[in-house]
Amino acid sequence: MVALLKVEYRDPIEPVTGVLVIDRLVDGVCAGGLRIAPDVDADEIAALARNMTRKQAAYALPVGGAKAGLRIAPDHPARGDVLRRFLAALAPLIERSWSVGPDLNTTMAELQRAAGDVGLPCLKLAVGRSRGLADAEFLRRYALLDAAVDGWSVHALRAPAAVRAATLALGRALARPSGLRVAIQGAGAMGGGAAWLLDRVGCRVVAWADDLRCLVADDGLDVAALLAGRRDGRLPELAAEVRPSAAVLQADCDVLILAAVSRAFAEGLVPRLRCAGVVEAANLALAPEVEDALHAAGVLVIPDLLASAGGSLAVEALYAGAPERPADVLAHVERRVAARVEHVLTDSRAVGRSPRALLTEAIDAR
Repeated sequence: MVALLKVEYRDPIEPVTGVLVIDRLVDGVCAGGLRIAPDVDADEIAALARNMTRKQAAYALPVGGAKAGLRIAPDHPARGDVLRRFLAALAPLIERSWSVGPDLNTTMAELQRAAGDVGLPCLKLAVGRSRGLADAEFLRRYALLDAAVDGWSVHALRAPAAVRAATLALGRALARPSGLRVAIQGAGAMGGGAAWLLDRVGCRVVAWADDLRCLVADDGLDVAALLAGRRDGRLPELAAEVRPSAAVLQADCDVLILAAVSRAFAEGLVPRLRCAGVVEAANLALAPEVEDALHAAGVLVIPDLLASAGGSLAVEALYAGAPERPADVLAHVERRVAARVEHVLTDSRAVGRSPRALLTEAIDAR
């Protein structure tokens, strides 16, 4: 299917290009993250935008899908200036149609600061306006996302909250409702938040990998200590066995959480996995053929269409109800994800097809 709109950007000062793809508008709006990476590819951005459309539809959200990227190294000295100019150039779309969120190598805090510098009060106003909320009322509710819950902002926890809900729902489907043994690929915002939330409810993180190493402890890693020593998405080497980063994919665990990259592993690795289930926290964490192979091998997979929708569901909480406390937003995310995952897993077992196959077929037929 062809995307609705593709905007190519060239920075007027630095040798940097970028792209925004709007796959679909629903009620005049779309949502999707902005990533920063030197290898941003327009075709991949289009695929991710299409995936965002499916993700919104998986939860019947009145929003289409989009994705954007800037081709620049994350540590480029002009990163901030380039980001501000990009947002300023796309301000008319942001004000009316595009709800912007974080993605690879970006955070909501950074994006919102840059937006404020160019006169955009909120990167989510388009959604509030589409739901009939006055800007002042939407901004009042949106302030809940900046508030803290146990030392973390709601912004930082809204995506990991969906991952926790999906992981726990998967555990129940595996007849392991408590004490789940979890392995996590990725120690950035998603992986770190998921580790913290899962640790708080009694799950054991037995393996955790960044891009350099995998830390392993059969009785569970000290998540709090690792988070305290984490720097730029990399874990400290504390009292744990250290293995190559890719070892996390073959960790002995109940659930493997993929929270780092797209297409995390190839089909050939499937027979060597030692997990009972996989949660795709990263966008397009597995290729469709890998998901099919996992399904055939009896490994349950919660696709990113369900597990990585926390950002959109947190915004839904702002217009679908009237949350009073920051924790209300996270509770809304977890309720929605748990119910949807359980429903899809039930249907998957009934017809013998993978969750992604069922979701994609139903969504694309609309």
